[in-house]
Amino acid sequence: MINRRRLNVTKAPAELRGLLAAAEAAQGAGRGGLAGLELCFERAGAPGCWEARRRGSRVEVRYGSPAMAGRALGTLLAGLAGEGANRETTPFRTLGVMLDCSRNAVMTAEHIREVWLPRLALLGYNMLMLYTEDTYELEGEPYFGCRRGAYTARELRSIVAAAARLNIEVVPCIQTLAHLEHMLKHAAYRPVKDTNSVMLVDEPRTYRLVEKMIAFWSGICRTRRIHIGMDEAWDLGRGRYLDLHGHRPEFDIFNRHLARVVGICRRMRLKPMIWSDMYFRLGSPTGDYYDPKTVIPGRVVRKIPAAADLVYWDYYHDREAFYLDWIRRHRAMGKEPLMASGIWTWNKYWYDPRLTEANAGACVRACYRAGLKELIFTMWGDNGAYCDHDSAFAGMAYCADIAFGEKSPDSGRLEKRFAAVCGGSYAAHRLAGEIHGMAAGFQPDMWADPFFEVPLRTWAKDSPARMRKVADGFRRLSGQLETRAGDRSAGDLRHAQRTAAAFAERYTLAAELLAAYRRRDRAGLRAARRRIGLAAAAVRRMADSFREMWLAHNKPEGLETIQGRFGMLAERYREMDRRIGEYLSGKTDRLAELDHRCPPSK
Repeated sequence: MINRRRLNVTKAPAELRGLLAAAEAAQGAGRGGLAGLELCFERAGAPGCWEARRRGSRVEVRYGSPAMAGRALGTLLAGLAGEGANRETTPFRTLGVMLDCSRNAVMTAEHIREVWLPRLALLGYNMLMLYTEDTYELEGEPYFGCRRGAYTARELRSIVAAAARLNIEVVPCIQTLAHLEHMLKHAAYRPVKDTNSVMLVDEPRTYRLVEKMIAFWSGICRTRRIHIGMDEAWDLGRGRYLDLHGHRPEFDIFNRHLARVVGICRRMRLKPMIWSDMYFRLGSPTGDYYDPKTVIPGRVVRKIPAAADLVYWDYYHDREAFYLDWIRRHRAMGKEPLMASGIWTWNKYWYDPRLTEANAGACVRACYRAGLKELIFTMWGDNGAYCDHDSAFAGMAYCADIAFGEKSPDSGRLEKRFAAVCGGSYAAHRLAGEIHGMAAGFQPDMWADPFFEVPLRTWAKDSPARMRKVADGFRRLSGQLETRAGDRSAGDLRHAQRTAAAFAERYTLAAELLAAYRRRDRAGLRAARRRIGLAAAAVRRMADSFREMWLAHNKPEGLETIQGRFGMLAERYREMDRRIGEYLSGKTDRLAELDHRCPPSK
């Protein structure tokens, strides 16, 4: 008998040691329901299935792959396996997540190793992609990832080793054509620059650099798969390339570059994949990835390297039919796509459950119907990565349940699983996502100028009454989250509460100020002026909790970008106070900032 602290394991293959240690740590933290159980594991059955037969305190688990054993352990930990037979299946041989480590925030290797990987394994995931544009160190390239929190080889090897113990495949996800503006802004890379974000195709120095990138990852990862990016190369061939070579068909430029990069991968015995959007964009008169009129010529399809897999990314549709159509279009190109859905963290202050559940839910159901075998969920960081990325664990739990066949995941079961695996309340973390559901069609923007308040005023059609309703909603949410503020097991709910409170004060001030100014109500303006201090103080409290949240799991680089935004807000509130004072004293006869009319939102 093997006694693993509080686990009683009588039989388990060696490949489960890391998983058992992860479950033991959760159990030891008081999160699990494994105490008193006698566990026996046997590898058997289909790769996408696990079965657990419970007879009293004895539980016999048969699993088809290590990921299924992880899912089974998470289920047992949550107390969701009752007496008798328990079973789950998934059609996906790959169930992964992709974490954006390039849009300002770079998660620490320690946090990935100690928090993300064990939780992913216990939820049933078996792949992690780290999206790194230039946020890794290349020998002899001092400007590559400079002041961007670039990972060292040692840090990445530690992540790969920790993942291997949990049977999680770490797949590098880099860029070898576009999205390289941070690198290309340095004079050292002028020779390989086409435009501000796109590398120069057909330039030998470009391929020497690309080879160095790929060789770095080849020496780090244990997998032989690599994601080489190549998405959103909007202005491919339209900068220095045009000066050197004249106009060339973009399809030809793209395929030629892809063939050369795939050749580099082949020499290193790597299997590459790319984001598929450029083929669809170049075939569309509008450049839209999702244009139903897009046409990809047969001659172009025939020149797509056979070794390159296509990743169909789509986070924006809530109809299964759309996904099924685009899967069909990928297959018409002779490719079986990998599907990349999204757990919404980008341009967000907290994981957005509504968008994720609607869009990822439709996507996964379509993948079931289409028979796709590989599925990942991306978590991007556009516009500064100011989201608390740990809040996305609620989304990861939800999406895993869908991938394991739950068409409408049960909130009660999710609550138990989330508490056991992540140590917090699923309901509370989902509630915090209401920061983005305060009003239909409204996206709150803390970084907008607080005097002009263009996003709020545009949505509200310049109605102070509608603005107040939004503010009141944030105030209610802040109050609801206040009792949960101590929960920082996944996302930091104290920071979510302070964010809601900051929006409440900010938008209350905006509504009262606009209403009083329109009435030329001097008493109302003085009252609004007194509220400036309340709004500024609420934003300062949000800035303080943001700093604490950021440094709890990100490298310090990038924090300065968001603190600069908070600094702008502080200065603009000072200016608002001065301007209102000048108006009330007669020094100026109007506040132009409030005179402008916002056009209605489309």
